[in-house]
Amino acid sequence: MNLSVGSTSIKVGILGAGAMGGTVIEHLQECPQVRAIVAQDIRDERVAELKQKYGIHATTQLEDILADPDVALVFITSANHAHKELTLAALRAGKAVMCEKPMANTLADAVAMVQCAEQTGGFLQIGFELRYSSLYTQVKKWIDAGLLGKVINTQCKYICSEFVGRDSWRVKHATGGSMFGEKLSHYVDLPRWWVGSPVLDVFSVCAPNVVPYYEIRDNYQCLYRFANGAASSLNFIMYVGQTFEGDPLRNVVDQQQGDGHELKYLVVGDQGAAETDVFSRTIKRWQFGDAPKGMTSRLVETLTWTDAEDHVYFHNTHDQTHDIVRRVIAGQPPMTPARDALETTKLCFAAEESADTGQVVRLDSF
Repeated sequence: MNLSVGSTSIKVGILGAGAMGGTVIEHLQECPQVRAIVAQDIRDERVAELKQKYGIHATTQLEDILADPDVALVFITSANHAHKELTLAALRAGKAVMCEKPMANTLADAVAMVQCAEQTGGFLQIGFELRYSSLYTQVKKWIDAGLLGKVINTQCKYICSEFVGRDSWRVKHATGGSMFGEKLSHYVDLPRWWVGSPVLDVFSVCAPNVVPYYEIRDNYQCLYRFANGAASSLNFIMYVGQTFEGDPLRNVVDQQQGDGHELKYLVVGDQGAAETDVFSRTIKRWQFGDAPKGMTSRLVETLTWTDAEDHVYFHNTHDQTHDIVRRVIAGQPPMTPARDALETTKLCFAAEESADTGQVVRLDSF
């Protein structure tokens, strides 16, 4: 990594600068510790758009960025199938790397990425921005403070509308990989973070697809068990929520509230429980107790947020981006180690295998 002694700002590259790349560029332009941004994309028209929209240098040539000694950090925001190739090339070029989830479309590729980071001593963080999001960090704070006791059960209910068009690379096996990696990896990563114990095994079942042009699955019912005895479930359907047209004059959550969209967690410990609800903008905490008649439960906290805080609360890519820049400048390790992200990745592939075979899949077989 090419950082001069006492550096307080860096030059950052974006590899595969599509829609997510544009979001990261906007975050970086708000970061005072970034002195320059360069972007790469394989499409000439996107390169022209990046130059015009963001006023940055953009190129179709990957080597223009990897060979630049001033580029200390790259964000990989390409299609999923390119993650391994770009990550390995950037790490070997001495760059710190933030790669969007999923790590890769095969487990072997994900393992190779982690091994390369360890062999080169490079910085590699995977984009699990929910670990920065206030809705979920509040639950972690309650857990760490002992307010829930030992977490023994988590349940996630996620219902949405079809989220990309029929021609998107995200719905193709070769480029998108799977729904678990592309979208649901966030929602099994959080329980791993909260429970703090290795996952032992997973069982996943899927009904036939409703979305006819998807090559990947559009629904899951998934159960997984932790080494400490805790259990988690994820129920996901992508087609019930009303089709989202996206009125630019209205808040996204407000448009979807009550139309069939749901995204909720229930996190249960032996001393209390928490619930997160994106569409009602609430976080609740219950405290358990004992009385002569039996166990008691009392709702002790209800927290809310405003529509202006939505991004910070449930998809905080902004603070993730700024934190990674600060860590690279300070010579600190990733907030989420690549080995930890690999465990979430293994769980995703195990869930897919379970859905394929109808069998419980042990994580130690991966």
